[in-house]
Amino acid sequence: MDFETLLKTDKHILSQGSVYELLRRSPEVEFDEHIFHAGLIYDAHFATVLERVYRSYIDTAVASGMSIVVGTATWRANQERIRASAFSGHAVNEDNARFLHEIRKSYADCGISILIEGDIGPRGDAYKPEEALDADSAREFHSYQITALASARVDYLQASTLPALSEAIGIARAMAETGLPYAISFVVEKSGCLLDGTRLGAAIATIDDAVGDNGARFSINCVHPTILLQALDKNPEIAGRIIGFCGNTSDLSAAELDGMAELQTQEPVEFALANKQLLDAHDIQIVGGCCGSGPDHIKKIAGILGDPVIR
Repeated sequence: MDFETLLKTDKHILSQGSVYELLRRSPEVEFDEHIFHAGLIYDAHFATVLERVYRSYIDTAVASGMSIVVGTATWRANQERIRASAFSGHAVNEDNARFLHEIRKSYADCGISILIEGDIGPRGDAYKPEEALDADSAREFHSYQITALASARVDYLQASTLPALSEAIGIARAMAETGLPYAISFVVEKSGCLLDGTRLGAAIATIDDAVGDNGARFSINCVHPTILLQALDKNPEIAGRIIGFCGNTSDLSAAELDGMAELQTQEPVEFALANKQLLDAHDIQIVGGCCGSGPDHIKKIAGILGDPVIR
């Protein structure tokens, strides 16, 4: 089932939990210093570990009977970083998409839809809006990666962990040109604003104007459900516009989390209940985890979305 059809037919869709943060501290793998976990597919052992993480999330979806979104490990695989990495000259984005296509093939008879999200991130630090590109520069900078992922037949595109409106505008324009469905995923604060101070509602309206009929969908990631709940309550005019949420398991703000050496996390049951409170108040279809989350957190989310076996 394609992305647009799934949004029309499924009340809730699972998303994966953390991949990057789950593996960043793992002794089983080594990240490239530039493209991070996007390079794991080029080592047989590391690729096996990465595949195991993806399968842990997909297996939860199969057990619960829910469709799931899994994202390419390409959040830091822009052209600039690839050129600086040990994998310069490799088709890193396309190869990561193919990696997920092969995993999905093995679930051909599982009875659920598995969508592949082509994932990109900001050029700079996701918690530092002052590093964000302006709209024109962002469109030019990100077009290479966006085009690469689109050519690899992902089901839709997403720009994740964006702290500023300016870079999001350029990314949205570049994504709209591919003809694929796409989502812009922001980091927000309790105040209802992006990290650059733009109100979430104003950011969505500005991007709507920038892309016109090639409309964007919107998501939020890298904040706790309680933070998003407060942010949405301060932006009532965008009811129904946020289709996806992958939350941190810490309720600290972006400013508090920035630079912390230790990963902050919350027990799976508590995290799932915080998501339930959010979903009871707001109609968000795609739900998963970001920093601090793992397979157990996604199992508990599947449980609160209605499967008694997973609870």
